[in-house]
Amino acid sequence: MSQDTLKTFRLLIPGIIAVLIGYYYLTILTGKDFNQLDFKDFSYPLLAAVCIGTFFYLSDIRFLITNYSHKKIDLNIKNHIIKLYTKPISDKDKQFLFQKNRLKDIFYNIVDNDESLKNKAKNVYFNGLIWTSTADLMIISLFSAIIFLISAFIFKSSKNELIEGCFLLIIISLISIALHYLSVLKHINLSNEQIGYIETHKLTQVDSLVSKVLEQNNESV
Repeated sequence: MSQDTLKTFRLLIPGIIAVLIGYYYLTILTGKDFNQLDFKDFSYPLLAAVCIGTFFYLSDIRFLITNYSHKKIDLNIKNHIIKLYTKPISDKDKQFLFQKNRLKDIFYNIVDNDESLKNKAKNVYFNGLIWTSTADLMIISLFSAIIFLISAFIFKSSKNELIEGCFLLIIISLISIALHYLSVLKHINLSNEQIGYIETHKLTQVDSLVSKVLEQNNESV
């Protein structure tokens, strides 16, 4: 999976999830099956999906879920790269390297300039899609569960179905957060595979790039 494909899916998936849940909500209120709903022009649901996905992208609302796991993944990469540096390093220089994703930039610089690592990165991108999609599913399902619960007190005739839908969405949100955690573990394992390759084949390049960053810092002081 390429980065462009990943970005497209990350834009569309939250919108598609929200539209499908919206359809489910309508089937309860109208008493119709999903295939009985009359949507003559599917451009409207698609437009709604794009708008919702754009909102997720611009607001970065999934960051509420991914923030902790993102830091965990980043810290794993940074710790491994600093350990691969073979030259003596002071605590001050180490602190400098950990700031502003400098160690991550070194890691991605090596990945982007090696074909074997770029092939491994495709698996990372695919897992990254699962990582963000499960976060999206958790947020949308939980928010929708609240709407279903409130609606149960407004639309008395559909109360039982709406409460059932609420519980179903809560279960989905719990499953999605469990899958999200598993995707984090998978992401760390995939990153470690890349780091293992770097340790075997790219130690000289690690030393060169880290030293270059430290030299630039010393020159600016």
